[in-house]
This record gives sequence, structure tokens and C-alpha cells, in this order.
Amino acid sequence: MENKNFKSDSSVRSVAIELEVWERVVAGVWQRLAGDTASGLLARLGHLPVRATHAVGLLGAYLHRGAEPVGIRLQPRQEAALLAMTLLHEVAHACDHLTAANPLRHRCTHGPSWQLWATAFAIEPVRTGHSPALAQLRRSRLKPVAVCERCGCVFRRLRRLSRRRSWVHPECGNGRVVPLPAESGRT
Repeated sequence: MENKNFKSDSSVRSVAIELEVWERVVAGVWQRLAGDTASGLLARLGHLPVRATHAVGLLGAYLHRGAEPVGIRLQPRQEAALLAMTLLHEVAHACDHLTAANPLRHRCTHGPSWQLWATAFAIEPVRTGHSPALAQLRRSRLKPVAVCERCGCVFRRLRRLSRRRSWVHPECGNGRVVPLPAESGRT
């Protein structure tokens, strides 16, 4: 399942079935809700789109605009077992949002309500996960963006430093950090 590419018509249901966790979603929803409420939530969740993200510092994200869910983003390059847990983590956010008393003003945090959903899906109710594969990918994408004038330390980042502000290097006594020209960061 590593390097999975989500099709344009991928949904929570189709991805969860492929990752073999849809039954956990169904069981968790029925554990927390009953009758038409559970059926309605499962229908909404099942059709929620899942798209790949290229962000290497993010395992996944649940997106919504006000009371309306937009979809789930997953980083497909994470390990297969972690990908399944990440999907369940984001589905817990979706459930927390969609069952909130006021979903329009709901903030999708990792609070007690979300923790109940995570527990219902049999995942650990923790805020973050770690993927060695993504950490390696991130390290490989870092490029030199600046240098400290005092000690010569080279700063490597995914994106360039803003030239609109002044940067300092506190480790060497606040030496001035000078952004490198765009061409020098290319390899």
C-alpha cells in the first residue's frame, strides 16, 4: 500500500475498504450512535472524498468549510499500517465535526469528543504520528536556503526564507543569516 495513488473518485468508503478498516468505521459509528443517526453519518462519511497530499510534513488532514465537510487528504507515501491509522484518525475528526452541536462553529481539535471517536475506531487518541519514510523523503527534499555570516552554518529548508524580514542565528551569538540566491539552492 506504500506509494498509493488515490483515484479521482476515491471516497472514505473505498479507501477504507482497500485498507481493510471500513468495518472498524462502521462498528465505531454504531458504538457511538444509534438508528438513523448512525446510518446517516455512515452515508455522509462513505461519500466524503479522499485525495493525496504532497506535503511531506503532514500524514493527513480533515478539511471542512463551516458546517460542510470538504474531504480528507492523506500522504500516500507513509507506511501501509500508518496510512490506515491516519485515515481512521481523520475519519474521527469528520465524525466529531459532523456530530457537533454546532458544526458551523466547531473547531476540529484533539479534545475529549474527538478522543471518544478515536477510541471507538480502536486507534490511540494521540495528536501526531511519525513516518520514517516521510521523514527520509523530507530530508531528501531539503535545499540550502541561507548561510550565517558569523559561523558559516548553512540552513536547509523546503522553502526559501522570506527576504522581507531579518534572520539571525542565535546559536552562534546572533550572527546575521543571509538568504542564498535562488540558483545556489538547486542541485
